[in-house]
Amino acid sequence: MKNNQTRILEPAEALLALRELNALKLITTVRFMLMAIMAPLMWILGASRFDQLATLSVIAAYLVVATISAGLVVQKRHLRLVGLMGVGMDVFVISILPIIWYSTLGGTPMPVGLTLKTSVTLMSILLIALNTLAMRPLYPFLVALGSLLVHLLLTAIAMTDSNTIFTSSYLLAYTTSDISIGRVVTRIAILSMIGGILTLLTMQARKMVIESANMQKTNDQLGRYFSPNLVPRLAENPALFELGGERRELSVVFTDLEGFTTLIEENQPSIVIPVLNEYLGRLIQVVFKHEGTLDKIVGDAIHIIFGAPENQPDHAQRAVLCALELDRVAEQFRQEKSSAISVGVTRIGVNSGPAIVGNFGGEAFFDYTAYGDTINIAARLESANKFFGSRICVSGDTTDQIAQFEGRPIGEIQLKGKSKSISVFEPGSPENQRQSNIGMYLDAYESMKTHQPDALHKFNSLSQQFPKDVLVQFHLRRLESGESGTRIKLEKK
Repeated sequence: MKNNQTRILEPAEALLALRELNALKLITTVRFMLMAIMAPLMWILGASRFDQLATLSVIAAYLVVATISAGLVVQKRHLRLVGLMGVGMDVFVISILPIIWYSTLGGTPMPVGLTLKTSVTLMSILLIALNTLAMRPLYPFLVALGSLLVHLLLTAIAMTDSNTIFTSSYLLAYTTSDISIGRVVTRIAILSMIGGILTLLTMQARKMVIESANMQKTNDQLGRYFSPNLVPRLAENPALFELGGERRELSVVFTDLEGFTTLIEENQPSIVIPVLNEYLGRLIQVVFKHEGTLDKIVGDAIHIIFGAPENQPDHAQRAVLCALELDRVAEQFRQEKSSAISVGVTRIGVNSGPAIVGNFGGEAFFDYTAYGDTINIAARLESANKFFGSRICVSGDTTDQIAQFEGRPIGEIQLKGKSKSISVFEPGSPENQRQSNIGMYLDAYESMKTHQPDALHKFNSLSQQFPKDVLVQFHLRRLESGESGTRIKLEKK
């Protein structure tokens, strides 16, 4: 069964293929122009009708091959074959031009050494340089090798010709039909040197294009996950992204858009997809602003890492500040779109602790991610917001690492499968901390924590003064239902 799948080119391959295609277009055009100039000249210079017809036959054959090559270039097919055909045509022209020129002078009665006085060396250099444009070292190398062999062959034939006289005098070489040995040797040396240099330069240029394309690929790939100001530093240290991982202390942020499934089901793709893309774009800008690592995007949810791949001693502080700004941007976005489409609340969970982080994508796919219980807890804290009515939940493991954490406690929760309870906090900005209800909330919370009988009264009073405070309403309902203390049972609402 024939495989019709097209292989996806790597960026370096694609860039080199494009360069080669453009170069072959130019080279083919130049070859047509050379033939257009040479055809009338050869006709005029032909000593006999036979010479003229032979010359035109050679040029016609050359044009046929050039036309076939041009057709393949237009179709963007078999570019390597086109390049090799062009090399063959160039070597053929270099070989046949001295013979045609010698024939126009009269042929065998003339010294064969006169073929060494043609401009074939200059033509060879021009064609070698032209073939470097395709950025394939093989092309200039083959043209240089073919030209060198032609020069050596012409020299060998001239040396066996009794009519050819070699001289060491440059003056006689210019004023008579004598051939300068030094000039012949110099031409061969120059041709060899230029051919070698241009071949090496082409190899180096090709290498630079590959390295540049690979670097751009790396930057583009890293740019999907890391803050733009981190990318140059990370690109210089590829060892960070070798397959495998390491255990590190991280802070993790999880976000989730409430009602995303309903949003998708109730709106046309043409409406909801641009909104979702704009939403994610704004959140990702916030992540990169705080130099977080974008672990992954799952639908509407974003998973963020702080503390890797670069060490960030303040990863917990960064995570909380990022969460607060994500909340602000998400709420602003929700209000902006409220008149056109119903966008839900963004819930955010933050946790800190040890995790294994690294590239687990295999050879074919880059996937810099983190695994461990720390990540799972962050995800469950994000979900806990729905139970509390809050938008941000931060674990005590995170707040313990922040010298002056601004926020208020929610309670201690017992997650399924965990023997130890987790303290949960709602972060706040310094401005919010100065609000009068913060002090009153902390006082009421302390009464509830120590099972004081006035806890219900205090939360009831808070509820009347701040009816929109979701945590006040949450604890008031708990106390009214007979619960006490700050240990909270997470139940599905």
